[in-house]
Order: sequence, then structure tokens, then C-alpha cells
Amino acid sequence: MPARILSIPFALAFLILLYLNFKTSGQYAFYLIPVVFILTMIYILSPQINWWWYKRNPPDVAAPIRALLFKYPFYQRLPEGQKKRFRERMALFVMGNNFIPQGVEIVSEDVKAIVAANAVTVTFGQKDFLFPKFENVIINPKPLPTLQYPDNYHASEIYEPDGVVLFAMEQLVKGFVESTRYFNIGLYEYAKVFIITYPNNLYPTLDENSWNALERISGFSKEWIEKWINLPDVDPLAVSIAHFFIFPEPFRVELPEEFETYRNIFKM
Repeated sequence: MPARILSIPFALAFLILLYLNFKTSGQYAFYLIPVVFILTMIYILSPQINWWWYKRNPPDVAAPIRALLFKYPFYQRLPEGQKKRFRERMALFVMGNNFIPQGVEIVSEDVKAIVAANAVTVTFGQKDFLFPKFENVIINPKPLPTLQYPDNYHASEIYEPDGVVLFAMEQLVKGFVESTRYFNIGLYEYAKVFIITYPNNLYPTLDENSWNALERISGFSKEWIEKWINLPDVDPLAVSIAHFFIFPEPFRVELPEEFETYRNIFKM
């Protein structure tokens, strides 16, 4: 980490001064104060220092994650130069968010990458690609009930007061690696987060009458999606945003006006 590297010369200075202070009965004690102060500030500000460095020198994702991205239609449609930018934003997204395991010991790197790829997709055309109000990502192996929906073992949700996005790993992974067979809950939830984050955009009006067109675009009926997530009242606007990124050509044919609206909103 850059902050650790930055602290090395000051840590060495501290040890040298500590040794000299011991050998000279305290003559160097005064010089220890600024060194300790600097080390303390580096420690306190290490997240900001690291983020400043990596934002200017973004890392790429590991080779196994690149292989995973070959299964993601949106990434595959990007020009080669844009693919690198996408991967760098993924790496920064992982650094900038808190991944909280629930029912598992750790959140694996491939699951983190899948969450990041979905989030970065909806913000790829934006200058700011993070969601500061939704930095807590909870991952559970299977669908589960929550305080919002205590009677439903569901696959995903967002909880705005705590800045939480929650996913069941099983549905999340399937929707990413087989997005034409399974509805992508990652894109769906981050579409909802995007709408909350950018409320002033002129989103199209999508209601119950839009479901027939959405089913023709994707093959997923409203009932199928509700069963997949296991929550009622699935948001057709967020569903349509997910379809826009996964099924662009059928979307353009079925909903041409909404397609152009989304191209403007997402700067695609």
C-alpha cells in the first residue's frame, strides 16, 4: 500500500532516533515528536493517501477476473481501450467499498469483481463512478429474510438508511455469467441505486403496461423475475435499465424512445 511505503523512511527515522535517544540519555527525545506525529497522521490518513495514489495510478484486475469478464456481454462489446478503463474502475470500486460476508467467512475476489462490474456498468459513462451513499455490500450464499422483508427469502435488496446493497451469491453469480438465461440482480439493484443517486434525470415512464415489451426484450416475464428475486412489486424502471445493458439490440427495437433516453442518461 502507498501509505505503508510512505511511512517507511519515517519509521526508520523513529528507530534510529529511539536508539540514539537511548544511547545519549534522552538528548534526541525532542526530535522524536515530529516523527511520531507524521507517522500518526500517515496512519490516520492512510485510506485517503491510498485512494489518492490508486486513483492516479489505477491497478488492473487479476487474470482470473479478466477471464470471468469474457462471460459478460456489456464488457465484451466495449472497444479494447474502454475495456481497460472498465477493469481499472472495477479494481477501484472494490477498494472503495466495504464487502461484508454473511453466512460465509470471506467474500471471494470473484464475487467482489462481479458486484463491481455491475456497479461500474451503470456508471461507466459518468465521471464519478462510485456510490458514496451505498458503500456497504452484504453477500450471503443463499436468499435470506431481512428486516425490510422478514417473510421473504429473497435474492437482493437495497436499504438506503444504512447504505446497504445485499445480494445472494447464487443468484448474483448466475445472473452475471449467464445473463441471457438468468436475470441479473446486480444490474437491477445498482440501477435502483443509480436512480436514487441521480434523481433529476428524466427517466422514462415505465409501468405495468411495459412488462410485455420487457418480456419480449429479455424472455423474462414479470412473474419469473419476481420469483427469481422472490419479492413482489419488482421495479419495471430498474428492470428496463438492466435490460438496456444486457439486451441493447432487442431493447432498441422494442422501446426505441426509451433506448435513446437511456443512451443520453448513461452516456453510451
